[in-house]
Amino acid sequence: MQKSLPEIYQQSASAGADQAHCLPFAVYHDAEIFALEVAQLFHNDWVFACAEAKLSEPGDYFALDIAGEPVALLRGRDGELRGLSNICRHRGTSLLDDGFGRIEKNIVCPYHAWTYGDNGDLKGVPFDSDNQVDKDRHCLPHFAVACWQGLVFINLAEKPRPFSERVKGLDDYLALFDLSRYRHGYHAEAEHWNANWKLALENGMESYHLFKVHKETLEPMTPSKQAYYVAGSSEWTLTGGAMKDNRSKVVKWLSGSYPEAYNHYLLLSLPPSLVMVITYEGVDWIQVLPDGPEQCRVIPGGLTEKPVASFDSPEFQFTASFLAEDQAICERVQRGMHATKGQGGKLVEMEQILVDFRHYLANRLFASPPAPFSQTEAAQLFLK
Repeated sequence: MQKSLPEIYQQSASAGADQAHCLPFAVYHDAEIFALEVAQLFHNDWVFACAEAKLSEPGDYFALDIAGEPVALLRGRDGELRGLSNICRHRGTSLLDDGFGRIEKNIVCPYHAWTYGDNGDLKGVPFDSDNQVDKDRHCLPHFAVACWQGLVFINLAEKPRPFSERVKGLDDYLALFDLSRYRHGYHAEAEHWNANWKLALENGMESYHLFKVHKETLEPMTPSKQAYYVAGSSEWTLTGGAMKDNRSKVVKWLSGSYPEAYNHYLLLSLPPSLVMVITYEGVDWIQVLPDGPEQCRVIPGGLTEKPVASFDSPEFQFTASFLAEDQAICERVQRGMHATKGQGGKLVEMEQILVDFRHYLANRLFASPPAPFSQTEAAQLFLK
């Protein structure tokens, strides 16, 4: 009997490094597979939202769409950071404008002015003098929120798995960089790619393509041949690499010495939505959110010691350059995903991080056993 696409997907995603091949092309455009991924990953797991520093004051909010579900993160006057539905309980109007903003006191629907407190409670309904609307039954739904290393995550599940399980053991590798130094977050404008979300995330996490796609941008500074696997499993993965053009050498000149790890970068993959690069000088990430089976949003951002004054600086122009290269190659790959005669081949050793990502997919989508934790000698560079 011929296997179904979900069965082939599960088998392919569950393969170990020795047997790992490209996923079936159809899983990068099939509507039913996409619906399964939305339900089990983006609406049932911890999704990266934004930098916590951007929501420091009462009334600060960040509204975003997570695979079709409008949500908002809002700092209340009591100091609590809450995840709320961004849809009015009356007739479904979006409440807060997308992106970052601030409310003075309450959330007011722009359609009929139903009014909610910063905790999501319904406070007022115009022209409801006889109290036909039960306010207790019309509060905004709440979602679980977790803050970690200056980052905010949200989980739309009714009974979310503890966030601590997602990042268990990860802090040990990041302690040397002391991410608490980076008190300022920045978020660039979203880029709309004609590519499946998995293609964008996979491209962001693997260093195998740098020597070809980024020959004149990233490759001179972070060569493919100097990239290596550090540690990981189906929960998260760290890879690293040596930096040839290392501006952190200024630190050595000023202090006399510093750990060898500062000559390297760490790349963290925390699916389904976050890939970030960590160096002594800061954190840079891409956030990937799906907009359909063959479209996604890619949002660059990061954490810095000083506020970002302008996105017109050479540093951000450089980021825009290599992201344009990534977009072009991902959209080119997406066109190939409709091939029916050709098929994918074996993954190489440098793509171990993709194997971990596939194990994440197999575990979350099909309840396959989680992959065991693995670690290489390179891990000792980053462990205290």
